[in-house]
Amino acid sequence: MNVIVHTFIRIRNLFLDPGKEWETIAAENNSRKTIFIRFVSPLLCLIAVATIVGTWLSTSREVYSVSYVFCEIAILWTSLSAGLFSSAFVVTEIIARQDNQKNHGRTFALMAYSAGASLLVIAIVALFPFFNELRILMFYSCYLYWRGIPSLVQIQGQKRMIYGLLSFIILAIIHLLMFFLFGNILKAIFM
Repeated sequence: MNVIVHTFIRIRNLFLDPGKEWETIAAENNSRKTIFIRFVSPLLCLIAVATIVGTWLSTSREVYSVSYVFCEIAILWTSLSAGLFSSAFVVTEIIARQDNQKNHGRTFALMAYSAGASLLVIAIVALFPFFNELRILMFYSCYLYWRGIPSLVQIQGQKRMIYGLLSFIILAIIHLLMFFLFGNILKAIFM
């Protein structure tokens, strides 16, 4: 229960006062594993539960099979998790070559905590599919990411713009590849 409370307090603080919360996160020294377990995993579990309940409460005339629902959950879990770890690694390696800064933990923290808003929106849309237009709110994660760059990876000025744009492009490409790759593999297994 403590982990769930911690996750939603962190999200609330990032929504209400992102600058202060990024400074708090920068002062912490959590490993990628700790961040994943204490922050990302509860959100992924929320997405899984919301997907199950959302398909059960669906107002459409479609009847979803159990294997379809679990396939969708597996695709989300694997794609989001693998996308998060691999994009943090790639961004760190690319930026480290330019600035001789190499901190995989801080880059992962930046990506994981800023993704909280997107993961929460995914859960809400999975629970209430008729609110699909709410997906636009996922762009708030971009704002959170932008606000966290100076605190976590100490990049300022024009380099911040380059870092942000490169990161967004890398994130988009890797996440699309992960959804395509894991989507096709898991659909072949489950369907």
